[in-house]
Amino acid sequence: MPKPVIFALAPEFLARDGLTETIQPWEDSLRASTGRGAFEWWYFDAHFDDGATAVIVYATKPIIHPAAPLTPNLSLTVTRADGMKTAEFDLPPAGEFRAAKEACDVHLGASWVKWAERGGRWTFDLHAETRSMSADLTFTGLIPPWRPGAGKSYFGDLSHYFAWLPSIPYGSVEGTLTYDGEKHMVKGTGYHDHNWGNVALPSVMDHWYWGRAHVGEYTLIFVEQVALKKYGSTRLPVFLLAKGEQVLADDARCLTMEARGFVRHAGGREYPQEVDFTWARGREQVRLALREPKLIEAVSLLFGLPKWQRPLARLFVNPYYFRFNTALALEIELDGLRDSVRGPALYEIMMLR
Repeated sequence: MPKPVIFALAPEFLARDGLTETIQPWEDSLRASTGRGAFEWWYFDAHFDDGATAVIVYATKPIIHPAAPLTPNLSLTVTRADGMKTAEFDLPPAGEFRAAKEACDVHLGASWVKWAERGGRWTFDLHAETRSMSADLTFTGLIPPWRPGAGKSYFGDLSHYFAWLPSIPYGSVEGTLTYDGEKHMVKGTGYHDHNWGNVALPSVMDHWYWGRAHVGEYTLIFVEQVALKKYGSTRLPVFLLAKGEQVLADDARCLTMEARGFVRHAGGREYPQEVDFTWARGREQVRLALREPKLIEAVSLLFGLPKWQRPLARLFVNPYYFRFNTALALEIELDGLRDSVRGPALYEIMMLR
């Protein structure tokens, strides 16, 4: 009999974690143990007006190895307007990691990120530094923080969980990026979320598709997660459609996804050329068509392990991560609202097995 997956949506789950409907700054602070058995990361991505993109992740350990001791790592990926990508990592000693529990205030070697509230909006100032690149950016939330229920899924029982908080579903970004030996003034849009838990994701999750977009007046987050067979291959969808600061739809039970036109990547895994998300409740529908994906990152998650462990791990699993820029066609048919807009979106595929 499959083990249950428990969605922390009901009010009792908010009470269990001391949460309210209004998200507080401490929720983006250090939430999990840094010892063996737990993991945590703070993710930021930005699309700049000059066509470049940046992804910055502060983490306590590799995503697929929560049993490791504290192994702080920072990743900085810059993709230039012409598509050329550089990804670098910094792996400082464990003693050079610290994080507050009152709000996001994370220090990892020479890199750091810190929360502040300015003009009623959540902001994050960050510095990320690797061997040949650096980022000094300020992210400002234009959409308030949001989470589905308590933002947790429990696996098997209420002691094993994976949690997620999109602190900036959509925001502005400005500052400087240093790459190719030059400092570049940048300005654009961005996103920030925070993940933590105490289960090895490959032990509970098979894969996920996660995406975000801001097109016209609309902000979207759309997720299809599928648990392992021992958890009944349970779907764990997430959905947010907001217009300005007004949430129009966020009942993820109404979301389905279809992917087709798969092509094989040199890393041995496949990804689709077409992805459709459909949110349907009665006569209301929201349709998302993702087309013409442009691959901006493809990496084996085994690179997060020490070199001597990779060949052995590869005998059993081939976890892989893809990230794409894509064209999005959004069709909205809600009570009192009919609209159709097109624009860019970003989505990722995480294959954990």
